[in-house]
Amino acid sequence: MASTPTTKSQVQAYRFVLRRMESALVRKDAVMLHDPMGSHKRATVAGAVLAAVGIIGFLVWGLFGGKGTVPEPGNIVVAKESGSVFVVTSDDKAQKRLIPMLNMASAKLLVMQQGGKQGSGAVPTTTVKEAALADFARGPLTGMVNAPTYVPSADNPAEPSWAVCDVGQVQGNLSSSRVEAATKVETTVIGGDGHHGVELAPDQSLFVKDQSSGDEYLVYRAQRKNEPNTHAVKAKVGKSETVVRDVFGLNGVTPRTISTNMLNAIPTVPDLQVPEIPNEGATASYLNRYKVGDVVKRSVPGEPEQYFLLLQDGKQTLTAQGAAAVLHAGKSTSREVPNLTGAITTADESDNPLNLDHFPMSVPKPVSFQQNDTSCLSWKNVGGSQIITMTLNKGTPAVKPAVKLAQFDGSGPKVDYYYGAAGKAAVVRGTSNEAGAESGPIFLVSDQGVQYGIKDLATAQGLGVAKGAGDLKAGPSWLMRTLPRGDFLDPAAASATYDSVPVGPGVNRPAPKPQAGGAAGG
Repeated sequence: MASTPTTKSQVQAYRFVLRRMESALVRKDAVMLHDPMGSHKRATVAGAVLAAVGIIGFLVWGLFGGKGTVPEPGNIVVAKESGSVFVVTSDDKAQKRLIPMLNMASAKLLVMQQGGKQGSGAVPTTTVKEAALADFARGPLTGMVNAPTYVPSADNPAEPSWAVCDVGQVQGNLSSSRVEAATKVETTVIGGDGHHGVELAPDQSLFVKDQSSGDEYLVYRAQRKNEPNTHAVKAKVGKSETVVRDVFGLNGVTPRTISTNMLNAIPTVPDLQVPEIPNEGATASYLNRYKVGDVVKRSVPGEPEQYFLLLQDGKQTLTAQGAAAVLHAGKSTSREVPNLTGAITTADESDNPLNLDHFPMSVPKPVSFQQNDTSCLSWKNVGGSQIITMTLNKGTPAVKPAVKLAQFDGSGPKVDYYYGAAGKAAVVRGTSNEAGAESGPIFLVSDQGVQYGIKDLATAQGLGVAKGAGDLKAGPSWLMRTLPRGDFLDPAAASATYDSVPVGPGVNRPAPKPQAGGAAGG
């Protein structure tokens, strides 16, 4: 029996019914006055076509155009896969010759030397694939062996804060009387980070001993008129100064061990001793009952007590309470200072005051290793002022584990550890006092604790570690000199060539073995 053929109209009707059902399910509209699904289909097809074109385009770019282009002579190029650094040069035999460099700093210095880009801003770099370098001639290995491999950016500066810290290795198994004498110190330098501990209080001091000379010093808070930003000083205390030792609680106290770097860094003031007073013992004409050399006080409710030294021609206001205590103890067996609130107020000030502002602000007592095993001399640049303080801490104040330097010598004279924020540009203008300097030496300190001298501001700009003179914050030259020294960064020294690089003796220190299961949390 022959089948009835399907007509074109039947097929179209069937498709129309399917579209109505599709529209009803998707759009909830079965009327189908027009074909709304057509636009969706066209958009889908167009999107698929564009995606295919994009994929093909990226494929072509990856195959033929992804290697990168080697720049013109006078520029730096870096191999993407290996990180190798080259300076692009030219000569009579090659339009482009690649000079392999020992490190990035040497590359930038060589470009400054050859191309005259010194002072015109940071020398740019171009990164390409190794394949892009294959067809170019090479030159000899060039550069400065001890220049930094990584050069930080001026856009990521380190905080202008520095500290040298003595970390006491306290032995907890010893009795309290033996701990102080047995404790050795290791020295850590902290750069570009302001976490140095808590400042030494006016009623605290550090009684320390110079390991080489045997001299003993008191480190304390001071308030000096000529150096208002220096808050910590050291003063020698002679063994025969019984009055000073008694007043400041040093009798029977074992001095703390202090590193040479720390001791030398603390500003020095005159020795602590009972001052000699002209005409001492003579009657003070303005206070008949008292004599020249006496110490008196003025007490007003709601105000701190004021102390005065009676001199021949008038009173001297004692801003340092420590001076008042020493002067009074040197003359009187009584610890109570006479109160002359009314009479002393009208007395004239002396025209010939003694220099006593180096005495402690208060009457401090020494801090032991058991109380605080770490002390730091802190140096911070705050609003252009250089603030010098002494801080105390339990353990190292470094916020992360510090780098153990190759020069590590434990309780010896060298710095043992360095901590600096990774990737930060620690660039400073060296100064030797709290006032800062505008023409001191320029240093770059790496996050591995190596200091590099920089020739001048133009060189620092070419290296990219500074954009202008304002980026060179003042820093302590004495601290820079305690760190391992790398090469002096000068464009004139960047063209040294090598067939093989000479290497001096290093420190064969086995790397620590990883602990099973990772480090324990605390």
